[in-house]
Amino acid sequence: MAHDGTAPKGFWTETAQLVRAVSRAMGVTFRNLWRRPVTVMYPDVRRVYPDRFRGILALTYDTETGEENCIGCRLCELICPPQVIKVEMLKAKERNWAKTFTLELYACEFCELCVQVCPTDAIIMLKTFELATADRRTMLLDKDRLHALGLEHTPSWATGNKLRDMQAPPKAARADGAKEPAAKGDAKETGA
Repeated sequence: MAHDGTAPKGFWTETAQLVRAVSRAMGVTFRNLWRRPVTVMYPDVRRVYPDRFRGILALTYDTETGEENCIGCRLCELICPPQVIKVEMLKAKERNWAKTFTLELYACEFCELCVQVCPTDAIIMLKTFELATADRRTMLLDKDRLHALGLEHTPSWATGNKLRDMQAPPKAARADGAKEPAAKGDAKETGA
């Protein structure tokens, strides 16, 4: 008997288990041996990404006035889990501006929380991911570089307002004075 109280497996039992395991593994190998490869030769052939693909971040301009949309409210900085966004606000008479806006893209989690909280849709995600570089310092993006990325690439479907609308409840809330229907099993009111 073995040390744990069970009978030891025989030589032929273990050999049979080994042969079954190897034959299953080789079966998977032979089934996939004749399949077409799914590799995409990347720089030459580009994969088509879905409409809702979300890649790198960028800042936007207002299409009507040409002014930047960022008002420097710092909501994106406050909600960012890895704290890679730094914003400095510049107060003006008519509206606030972002004096500086930096994003450490090399540490970004791409969680999209900054996009969701932005009240002016100033920060968006793009339909690209191509910012490969050998130097990490080029992944520290300032306001000018983020605006340039926003102009260079196609924006993603998801903006802060669209994402908030998508998360809104499907039905309108009841009015405060609306009467709730009585649930089954509730105690009947006692009258005086």
